[in-house]
Amino acid sequence: MKFLKINPEDNSVKENYHFMISAIAPRPIALVGSRDKKNNFNLAPFSFFNAFGANPPIVGFSPTLSGRTGLPKDTLINISETKEFTISIVNSLMVEQTSLASSEYDSSIDEFVKAGFSKYSSEKINVPGVEESSFIMECKLHKIIPLGEKPASGNLILGEIVCFHIDNNILSEDNKIDLYKIDQVGRAGGNYYSEIKKSLFTLEKPAGIGVGFDKIPSAFLNSKLMGNELAKLASSINIPMIKENQKFNVALPLAVDFVRLFLSENKVSDAWQVILNWNKNNE
Repeated sequence: MKFLKINPEDNSVKENYHFMISAIAPRPIALVGSRDKKNNFNLAPFSFFNAFGANPPIVGFSPTLSGRTGLPKDTLINISETKEFTISIVNSLMVEQTSLASSEYDSSIDEFVKAGFSKYSSEKINVPGVEESSFIMECKLHKIIPLGEKPASGNLILGEIVCFHIDNNILSEDNKIDLYKIDQVGRAGGNYYSEIKKSLFTLEKPAGIGVGFDKIPSAFLNSKLMGNELAKLASSINIPMIKENQKFNVALPLAVDFVRLFLSENKVSDAWQVILNWNKNNE
C-alpha cells in the first residue's frame, strides 16, 4: 500500500473533520436531551459518542464549540448547569426527525416539539428521553473534560447511567437485545448514514490463545492468501497433527487454492492439513 502522509497541523479544521468523520464510521448516534435552569428543554444529536465502562456504566459524547464563534452550544451549557441528561438511541424510523433536531434553534426553542418527538418521562432525573426511541439512558454527569478552547474543539461529557429504559419489543425471551429489532442507525461522512441491522455478520472469537501468524509457514504467509484468511489459521488454538495425504502433494499455487477453498467453508483443520502436507513434502 502507498499512504499519503498528512500532518493535521497543515490542514484546516474542515479538512481534518472530513478525514475523521469519513474514516471513523459508522459512529453511533446519541440523541441527547437536556434542560437549562429555566426548565427549557433541548434535544440534539451527537455522533462523537460511545460507551466507556460498565462498572459504573459510563457513556460519553463530545459536543464541540461552535466552528464559527468558538462558543459553547446549548447542550454543553445545559449539562454544565444541571448535571443531568438523557441519551436516546436513534433507529431508522426516526432518522429524519433526528436530522431536523440538529438545526441550530435558539436556546429557548424546544427541539422535541420542532422535530415532532414525544417526551418520555424519566425516573431519576428531570430530563425526558425520546419516546420514539426503543432504548433510553438516564444519565447523571460524571465529568466534563475540555479538549481545547478553539472553534470546533471538543468537550468530552461523561455520564453515569442511572436508569435504562428498553422497549419490550426489542427484547428476546431471555431479555437480551435483539440486534435486528433495535435497528440502530450509524453516522458516516457527509450526508451518509448506515442501518446497522443490514450490515450485521457473525465472527467467532478464538476459544483460547491462537497460535499466531508467526506459526504459519512462510510459503503460505507470503502467498496470495488474504489477511482475514491467514487470521483463521492463526486463530487455531493448536496446530493439528499431520495426517499424510498424497492428494495435497501439489505445487504451491494449487495448495494455496486448496487452503482458500477449505477456509471459505470454515474447514480450518483441513486447511492446516494442506499446509502441513505441502510443508513436509517441500522441506
